[in-house]
Amino acid sequence: MEKLKSYFMYQMYVFSPPDEIETNVTYIANIFKTIYLTINDLKMFDEDRVLIYHCQAYINGFSYRKLDDIKTAFRRSENKVEWIKICIVNLQNTFLNFKRLETNNNPFIKDLVKLDSPAFIYPFIIKGYAFLDESSDAFTNLAHLMEILVFRYKMVNSRADIYSRINSVLQNFSGDTVQLATSLKQKLNSENYWSDLRLRENLNGFMYDNSVINYLLWKYEESIQNSGYKIGNVEIIDEQIEHISPQTPTNGDPVKSGYEVDESGKYSDVFQMKILNSLGNLILISRSHNCSIGNKSFSEKLQSYNDNPLLNQQAEIREYLIDNCRLWNSQIIQKRHEVLLTFALSKWSFDSVL
Repeated sequence: MEKLKSYFMYQMYVFSPPDEIETNVTYIANIFKTIYLTINDLKMFDEDRVLIYHCQAYINGFSYRKLDDIKTAFRRSENKVEWIKICIVNLQNTFLNFKRLETNNNPFIKDLVKLDSPAFIYPFIIKGYAFLDESSDAFTNLAHLMEILVFRYKMVNSRADIYSRINSVLQNFSGDTVQLATSLKQKLNSENYWSDLRLRENLNGFMYDNSVINYLLWKYEESIQNSGYKIGNVEIIDEQIEHISPQTPTNGDPVKSGYEVDESGKYSDVFQMKILNSLGNLILISRSHNCSIGNKSFSEKLQSYNDNPLLNQQAEIREYLIDNCRLWNSQIIQKRHEVLLTFALSKWSFDSVL
């Protein structure tokens, strides 16, 4: 920031008409004073990172790397004094908007915080503040699209470079969130890495330890809460993901009754590989609750779910049972899996914003 300030002040000396030099230099100094006062109020964002996000939004997308990129853009400008003035006003607005972002109560902005969002969303947010009213439906749609993008990115966890693949989408975004949704959908499906197909494949695969499994199950819980009851008022201390059909005991003991096991109390290889860690067999629970039920029989576990009214996803396990038979097997797990799969594919579809 100091290097940028010094560079712009020097260029004002070089390119300003003689009678405007002092005024223009003072103008820059005052703008940067406001920026630094704003920086002091920021709690979540580092000034240099905000500067990078800003230049990615305004200069040359995710290709932006260093101050030389700003200097190149400046040298290409026709009216250099006016270019600097516009540049630093936009920069001031970006810092002011990041201050507003930290206290933004939009539910999708809060979700992005919960997801510990990667850096690539912020240039989109910067452009959103530039083109849209923070309280508008369009801004909400933008935040929703970023939440979908981040969820897919973290769910699939590909080593592919997402920055280069969405760079053109960022550069073409000028406030039209419908076009943005279409562009993201087309780009991610054409590149495949975070496509609808890959999302489905990952949801159908090994979900235990996935970085967004807790978030997914919280969102599912929110969707099934009783009318008038807000999940935002509920907290679980030391939340964990529990296997309804428990993991194989490490001491070699057989799995207790009520689960799909052979005569020796062991899971089949197919069950262990494809069912045990699948979405349908996972549930959100507190650490203390998880420790208390461990490898107990399904009947005991089911009773503990019913005795704990905190989350509906625990209470609804009973609804999946066939003729109230207390057996938790592949057929029932797959039935629950399909419910969660349908929910996730619908919720994190770009079509939900179109």
